[in-house]
Amino acid sequence: MKRFLVAMLAGLLMTSSDAWPRDFHYTYWSGNPQRYLEAIQKANGLPADTVPEAARACGGIVTHHFLASGMMVRFFAELSRHAAPETIVLLGPNHFHQGLADISVSSLPWKTPFGIYPVRKELVQKISKAIQVQEDPEAFSGEHSVGVLIPFLKYYFPQSRVVPVLIDVNADRKRLRALRDVLEAQAKDSKTLVLLSMDFSHDSTIAIADARDHEAQKVVTSMEVSKTGTLHADCRKGLWVLLETAKSIGCERAQILEHSNSALLLGHPEQPDVTSYFTVLFLAEPQQSRAPSLR
Repeated sequence: MKRFLVAMLAGLLMTSSDAWPRDFHYTYWSGNPQRYLEAIQKANGLPADTVPEAARACGGIVTHHFLASGMMVRFFAELSRHAAPETIVLLGPNHFHQGLADISVSSLPWKTPFGIYPVRKELVQKISKAIQVQEDPEAFSGEHSVGVLIPFLKYYFPQSRVVPVLIDVNADRKRLRALRDVLEAQAKDSKTLVLLSMDFSHDSTIAIADARDHEAQKVVTSMEVSKTGTLHADCRKGLWVLLETAKSIGCERAQILEHSNSALLLGHPEQPDVTSYFTVLFLAEPQQSRAPSLR
């Protein structure tokens, strides 16, 4: 019923996909870069040997909770050392079940604190056709799973284009497979990254969060796609799409960069409603050079 009412409202606001009520999406603090610049300046770097210098990144998982902005900064800084993408697909949860469908896309550009960030329109259109849903800009209104991260993408990858995709917890498996098929074909190009905006355990104590995260880490690092639905995380179906895509293109090394939670970051170990975070890079194993045969 809620989705139906949202769809009705969206229909009143726009009569066609050509009559969107604005020219771009807003990100967090769109007109004020200070929050992001402070986070970038304050964050310590990862140890220099965290990821081998020659490793190529083709995907990743990052938090969207700005409390963990230091983890975001270190993730994107490390990612920028191992990838130079032209296209970044950003999957994220549709927290508030907004929009017309259970998977949402939009080709509107994004207004960030560091300038306008363009969208790869042709890929948005390809996804829209494959999953058989219309573009739906209103689904992205106020959705922090992408709105918090796109300014970092603009800062660290200013020459790339983004393709945000919102995935509802009730997303249809047929649509998910169609999305995966498009991303698999696209990600074979080394100039495309697939990132997942996802937080892990919610609303628990540290002890419970740690136990849940132990299981999540095993599933992610072993890339056990069949077990993604059992995890405590806010975009399990997005994780399924990411792991399926990564495995299909030979990007099968999951490197955990950091793990933390809101209680540790706030210094409140007794916090009863802990949210936990991982940052992860998916790396392609370097091709072994072959010695010339002697004949």
